[in-house]
Amino acid sequence: VMEIVDSFCGIGPWADRDTLLPYSADDVLEQMDYFGISRALVHANIAADRGRAPAANTMVAEAAAGPRGAARRRPVTYVGRSADAPWRKSAAGRIEKHRMAGIVVKVVDAKGAAAGGAVVRVQQRRHAFGFGNIISPRTFMLRGSDGKTYRRIFAEHFNKATFEMGFRWQNWFRPARRGRLDEHKKQLDKLIRFCRSREIGIRGHYLAWAPLTRESYKPTDYGKHPKRLWPELSAHIDEMLAFDDGRLAEWDAINHIIGWRDTMATVTGSNEIYAKIIRHARSKTKTPLWVNEGAVLPGGRQLEAYEKVIRYLIESKASPDGIGFMAHFKDSTLRPIDELWAIYNRFAKLGLPLQLTEFDIDTRNERLQGDYLRDVMTITFSHPSFNAMVMWGFWEGRHWRPDAALWRKDWSIKPSGKMWKELVYKTWWTDRTGQTDATGTFAARGFLGKYRITVGEGQKRQVRDVTLARKGATVAVKLP
Repeated sequence: VMEIVDSFCGIGPWADRDTLLPYSADDVLEQMDYFGISRALVHANIAADRGRAPAANTMVAEAAAGPRGAARRRPVTYVGRSADAPWRKSAAGRIEKHRMAGIVVKVVDAKGAAAGGAVVRVQQRRHAFGFGNIISPRTFMLRGSDGKTYRRIFAEHFNKATFEMGFRWQNWFRPARRGRLDEHKKQLDKLIRFCRSREIGIRGHYLAWAPLTRESYKPTDYGKHPKRLWPELSAHIDEMLAFDDGRLAEWDAINHIIGWRDTMATVTGSNEIYAKIIRHARSKTKTPLWVNEGAVLPGGRQLEAYEKVIRYLIESKASPDGIGFMAHFKDSTLRPIDELWAIYNRFAKLGLPLQLTEFDIDTRNERLQGDYLRDVMTITFSHPSFNAMVMWGFWEGRHWRPDAALWRKDWSIKPSGKMWKELVYKTWWTDRTGQTDATGTFAARGFLGKYRITVGEGQKRQVRDVTLARKGATVAVKLP
């Protein structure tokens, strides 16, 4: 067996002794990149394999040859990139329809008469839509300038958080074995307080990890001991939800539900294990439970299987509360914008909310990266079934794919980071100032979210906080 060594996840078999690889070369590279496996190690393992899987070795060797992101694998562009691409106009119309609503401010004077000419400012303070990123607990806890900058940038630019580590299974059983679980929980408590004090919604990642091929992701070899899976998994879910205690906004109930190689479904014999997970978790919490998978938007290898398992869960009365797409793109897997839209529509028919849960674009071409980020964000924001998009990292100094970061290691911002700020806090942001008409009315349209309404000036100034929902908002203000 040819094995690829991965310092983070352990050792995993990728080729049978005398057969071809079960996945294409690009699929193998996708998994290598996902786990941060060095391509140099592939060559080392090919040499060590002594030719027991020559065809497979040749396939991987050819695919991995040359520097990462070699020109022969990198497209120079993607379909839908042009400024006059037809999808842009329709996307703008949908954003206007689904992401904006009217605000009406009615002002009267001290006697109750309409106050014409009153100065009104309609100032957005928070998006209703989730524009998030992951937080690395370890980096968050750093002392010194990097830790301080990391915390500041997150708080300033993101309203939704997924903890990169911390809630994963191994993040619990390893500290527990070392007698440090209480310390680990205290660190997570601190991070939760940081987010909640800033109105940053938290996504728990995760209750269950479906693939079972890597020892570091589980305390037991469930391939050999399948009967241990449910007792240990359900006890872990109970512990996680008890710790959460309703503080988190949502959970990845099942991460990588399709996965690769042996999974909870293959070990137990059916997808019923996933329905069982959702039913059990739902009996313990009211927090929304999501499923999550990766090779759906980039590549598409898992698209059919993902849709099928979600339909199974719905039919089994164990429907998830939402569908997550990891969206880990590389410069060789940039899907045309119209195709993304078609996939969104396909999954929207299942009747569940959608999210980009781990969005990033791994390329050294910063202009391409910025353009694709802009277009994926735009087409996603325009789809009414989506309620959030979460990036999988923002700082090159702590990113599983450093080239995908929005800020460089020295904290200088990349074009992709500038594009994020431009869209979230300018293009899709509302800050209007004007005067009431003769009837004392000021009207504006704004992006859905939380607002501060300021009327009048000086000692007569009045302030109101209001939430703008799809139905619109009306604010009545009486001046002193």
